[in-house]
Amino acid sequence: MDKTRGDIFITIRSRDLISTAIGDNNNAGRFNLFQNIIAEENEILAVELVSATIPNSFYNLSNNNNNNKIKFKEGANAYVELTIPSGSYSIIELGTKLKELLEAQSSTWSNGYTYTFSYDEINNLLTITNSGNDAVFDFTGDNTCRRFLGFTSSIQTISNANGITSDRAVDITDTRNSIFIRLPNLNNSKVIESNNGKFSNVIAQVPVELSRNTFFTFEPPQSFKCELAQQQINSIDILITYQDETNNVNFERADWEINLIISFFKAPQSVIETRRTDEAGLRKMLNEVDTNLTKMETNKKETEELTSYFQEKIGEWNNLKLKT
Repeated sequence: MDKTRGDIFITIRSRDLISTAIGDNNNAGRFNLFQNIIAEENEILAVELVSATIPNSFYNLSNNNNNNKIKFKEGANAYVELTIPSGSYSIIELGTKLKELLEAQSSTWSNGYTYTFSYDEINNLLTITNSGNDAVFDFTGDNTCRRFLGFTSSIQTISNANGITSDRAVDITDTRNSIFIRLPNLNNSKVIESNNGKFSNVIAQVPVELSRNTFFTFEPPQSFKCELAQQQINSIDILITYQDETNNVNFERADWEINLIISFFKAPQSVIETRRTDEAGLRKMLNEVDTNLTKMETNKKETEELTSYFQEKIGEWNNLKLKT
């Protein structure tokens, strides 16, 4: 497509936005433009994300991510579901924290078992054993940390010294290895997500760097120019989520920045004709609304006059009856 005029570069900092985030997630906000961006009838607008500075401040395990539980039992005891404190864990650190939690619960049951978490870095697998060769883990819940530990949705039983070993790869991202930058109020029909197979408001997929508690810069080698359906932009809404749009990234109040470019391109003749048809249809509909409102106002006036007439006649009739 041919450009019709120069681009507009927009730099956005989260701290400058009107927050639309849930709680303290700091993953959503609105930027109101001081001057509207308007495309002419023969133009279409396009938006692209050219760079972003993202803090790796979000936890890989948390209540927000719904993945911080582990459910187990020993012997004849009933299952207990333990909550793991939110944080950014390596597999070794998570094993250390789970050892502490499981052994504390084992002492509560008066078993006093010792748990061992052995990570095989070459094969990316984890083995869990305990000194009593006796434990059952229920990894079937939706909120379990099983993917961290490398287990499928299953019941895993420790019944001998070999313990249990991961039946899938250890994944400390819990499949959250990318974040998605979305522009909810800029409409397009050019992006489709595999999550639901529908048109999406995603403008960029950003791979998550493994170095926690640092900032990383995203600069796509070739940014995606997303053609917009609307001809005017009054504000820009930004939303940052994981692949599931309802799963918000919680930046723990850390700030981020993104840079956008708004471009103007020559609209195809088919688009121009569609716009003219839509405009004519809208004008016709507005005229019909005006006509109906005028009719309603006229009917209201006639009804009021008719009501007044009958009230007057009823009054005259009542007076006549009193005289007779």
